[in-house]
Amino acid sequence: MKKFHLLKQTYPISEFDRECDGYKFILENIPKEVRKEFGINEDDLQKIIKKGEKYLYRVGKEDGEFSAMTISLSNFEIIRKHIFVLTD
Repeated sequence: MKKFHLLKQTYPISEFDRECDGYKFILENIPKEVRKEFGINEDDLQKIIKKGEKYLYRVGKEDGEFSAMTISLSNFEIIRKHIFVLTD
């Protein structure tokens, strides 16, 4: 996994349909066997953030390069719980 240094995080409302970077992040960072063990069904993951939906927008540096991510809140919950092992 690449080293990510967060610069800013916000929760805007989408003005148009957009791809969810969290979807790709989950598929690339959680092996299929582990997703199955956690009960994460690929078909249940959110691929598109719909217009009018609140989402997570993160900007940071990834291995020295600027990087931005848009993540649906449902996918972010999975990332927090299963990748970073964080619970509220």
